[in-house]
Amino acid sequence: MNSKTDNPDTLAKLNLWLWGVPVFSLVSMFALYISGENAALFMHLNAALENMGDSFWSHVTILGDSVIAIMFILPFVHRRPDLIWQFLLAAIIAGLAVYLLKNPDMLRPPAVLEAGSFHLIGPALRHVSFPSGHTTTAFLVAGLFCMQQIPAWLKTLVLLLAVSAGLSRIACGIHWPMDVLGGMLCGWLAAGAGIWLGRRWKAGLNIWFQRVIVLLFTIAAIWSSFKYNNGYPGTIQMQLMITAVCLALSARGQIRLYSKSVEDSHASKGGAQ
Repeated sequence: MNSKTDNPDTLAKLNLWLWGVPVFSLVSMFALYISGENAALFMHLNAALENMGDSFWSHVTILGDSVIAIMFILPFVHRRPDLIWQFLLAAIIAGLAVYLLKNPDMLRPPAVLEAGSFHLIGPALRHVSFPSGHTTTAFLVAGLFCMQQIPAWLKTLVLLLAVSAGLSRIACGIHWPMDVLGGMLCGWLAAGAGIWLGRRWKAGLNIWFQRVIVLLFTIAAIWSSFKYNNGYPGTIQMQLMITAVCLALSARGQIRLYSKSVEDSHASKGGAQ
């Protein structure tokens, strides 16, 4: 850490951003479990959010797509090798957590509620309800950025986008509030774990490893442009726009990354702040 990060006031702010989201999600999950109002809250939120329109929620929900999440990291190629490495670690941790927690017997709203009794957008997914994968991804990316030294207004904006992505899963009618809160917790903790591990294990800062990671991310971006179907009609234009913009923003960094000498390990450019 640098001297700015060592400042007690700065550390207090970091702790608030680090623990605020998981504490909120845990308390809310406990309250929802004790009250038994998970289904009732779903019905209320699903009906209220319908007013925003299907197109709005279809576009918001793809922000939590794992392929789109990769796009948001691409602009930091070469500029922040530590962030690329932390994202990869966090994604692996989150993927394992979601895989272990997903249970085919935990049914989603379309498998429990009568058709027509709630609003459904997109495919009627029925199984492996908890936790919400889209929400996990959204809060992984949000947590990764919010735990950096960036302006508070930008952290707030990123967090609001993640919250919107989580709410979109209820608006689309395919996740319970408990699933969204669980995804919020998993994604945020995975981001914190990825940052913690990335600061201590520097293997991913090696230039050749960075080149491999970035190459895979770029291939995923190009592949998604032509082959990936997110399941929500009318959103392909937004998906392509995000991909094109993020690839363009990464172009300069990619050129520098692949032209630098093998001896440069990127260690001097790293270090989450």
